[in-house]
Amino acid sequence: MHTKGTLAAWKKEVAAPCVGNPLMMLAVSHAFTGPLLSILGQTGSGFHLRGVSSRGKSTIQYVATSVWGARALLQSWNGTPSGFEGVATAFNDTFLNIEELHKADPRMVGDIVYMLANGQGRLRAKSNGSPQTPQRWRVPVLSSGEVSLEEHMASVGRKIYAGQDLRLINLEADSRAEGAFDVLHGSENSKVFAERVDHACLENCGHAGPIFVEKLMRATDKVGNWRTNIDIFCRSVGKKADVSPGDGQVHRVLKRFALAALAGELATQAGLTGWPKGAARDVAQEMFLTWFEHRDGTTNKEIESAVQRTKDYTSKHLDRFQTIGTTGHDPVDGWRDQEWFYIRPECWKAMHGENNPSEMARLHSEGGFLKTQSGGGFQVRMGRNSPGRPRVYAIRATALVAANEA
Repeated sequence: MHTKGTLAAWKKEVAAPCVGNPLMMLAVSHAFTGPLLSILGQTGSGFHLRGVSSRGKSTIQYVATSVWGARALLQSWNGTPSGFEGVATAFNDTFLNIEELHKADPRMVGDIVYMLANGQGRLRAKSNGSPQTPQRWRVPVLSSGEVSLEEHMASVGRKIYAGQDLRLINLEADSRAEGAFDVLHGSENSKVFAERVDHACLENCGHAGPIFVEKLMRATDKVGNWRTNIDIFCRSVGKKADVSPGDGQVHRVLKRFALAALAGELATQAGLTGWPKGAARDVAQEMFLTWFEHRDGTTNKEIESAVQRTKDYTSKHLDRFQTIGTTGHDPVDGWRDQEWFYIRPECWKAMHGENNPSEMARLHSEGGFLKTQSGGGFQVRMGRNSPGRPRVYAIRATALVAANEA
């Protein structure tokens, strides 16, 4: 890491063009999050810019790298897990920028993503057999490539897990008004704009990041306020997107956007960006909402709709459910007691019509209405006093009543 040019020139020629360009501003805000991770007790992870070549991904990465130093800091995905351990350790508390995902070994890249986000290398033994202290780090990651992590792993038949997908959040980087950009700030086209910003990054870099660290070190008494800001962002944006309270994966991603918003606003308050107050926060909100819509995340409205169908059916056909402990009639659709409705799978399928039964069960589960078994799965077995112990969907009766009255 070293500096070149001046902070004033960086603000004018690099940071200023980020205004009106959400991907650029989010990337720079994300680059400032490194020093905050340990202070706030957060782990790493980051964003992946996916898009065809020559649309502006590289420029965004150059801009983000310039927060900390020269373009040589930009790394390649062409490496081994042990190699990335050393790289991540070297970039601890700053920013790790990696390009060309297609160069990574698709058989190992998922494990590397996990490792980078979790912040700990492999356990190894010394030559005498005693344990060697594993390397540790906290570092935000920005990645780029023409394919997503899921697509790259699928090329060798590997299935992506939710944890990997959420640790490297996919952002489309070729579908803005001008490729990866929205506003060209006077340039005649996106190519000219990218060349102008690329040159500015070469001439002015490495000032903002170290100064930001100094500012944070003098303001650690405000950590409580920073955590509050993150919580407020998550509540506000989560409500705007109507994110289900039970969708823990989406809330984890939302927190990553909130951290970028906080870092961008703190850098602006410190006089390092020249951006308008609130700009970094607004961009983080916009980009999360775009990501959430593209991902087709679960909303409260979807949960309420599914639960209401269950409520309507059980209310209308209450006599088709045998009260456990009675012998008045045989159960047609299932059983019930004071706590639960135990619904037969064939009834559940008919109840929700053309909707996927498993998807409907997932929505009930995310809303806290479904009993699940410890090993996973949406159906549970009836108790030992039920002949044959059939599998059923167990829906919380009191919660259904509350949902309907609300």
